[in-house]
Amino acid sequence: MEEIEEYWNHIVAVVTESPTIVVYLIAGLLLLFAGLYVFKGVQFVVCAVIGGLIGMAVLDVTGHGDLYYFAAIPALIFGIIGVWKYKIALYIAGSLCTFVAVALWFLKRAYAEVRESVAAIPDTDTLLRLWIEQVKEKGDLSAAVRIVIGEQTTQILDKLKEVMQLLERGLLIAFLAGIVIGVLALILGDYIIIMFTAASGAMLVMSMADRFYELDTKTYNIALAGLAGIGLLLQCLHKWDRRNVKRERRETKERREKRERRR
Repeated sequence: MEEIEEYWNHIVAVVTESPTIVVYLIAGLLLLFAGLYVFKGVQFVVCAVIGGLIGMAVLDVTGHGDLYYFAAIPALIFGIIGVWKYKIALYIAGSLCTFVAVALWFLKRAYAEVRESVAAIPDTDTLLRLWIEQVKEKGDLSAAVRIVIGEQTTQILDKLKEVMQLLERGLLIAFLAGIVIGVLALILGDYIIIMFTAASGAMLVMSMADRFYELDTKTYNIALAGLAGIGLLLQCLHKWDRRNVKRERRETKERREKRERRR
């Protein structure tokens, strides 16, 4: 009983600290179990986010960053295009969902390696921020570590260099995987959508669940594969069931029309 109460208090503390975790979990579950049928909405959101980011970048360049709310205009336009121009949006959303899923897996792997010897990296967010700061510092990892962690950098730099290389390699693989899946989405349609929404949903759910209870790499990978497999199977079964229902309705309609013509 005490363990349950302790675990519940831990969950409440994590949610209180970062309420968006619940939103991400819900989004992950929707992608995992109903990815094919919410995908048009996902396309709208993805394209709207891209439009909003472009709008904010333009405002910053033109010196009107304080008018950030105007970024809602290109966000809405891009979102509408995302629904109307299905093929273009399908490629964009498929590529980005795949990129996020693969990048998160490599981020988790890199974090697991660095935590073995570097206690100054408390979570994956810190590791990702460290990589971003390294990019800003034009590859100077020492400067990035001082910004993110502090002055005690000498003893951890070698391990971090190794982990940064893994993370960069993972981001490159994620980028290439996004391109491949985007093209396959255009060719294969529904089944590739089911595959990468199940994978993306599972990755999002596991990444958020990992915030509540830190899992070792083996357990994390097994749970991730199992969850993605369940989502893939359930989505396929639901699609086949809907296809059978549509076929039965079409056959019933054709029989009814034949009877009416005979009369």
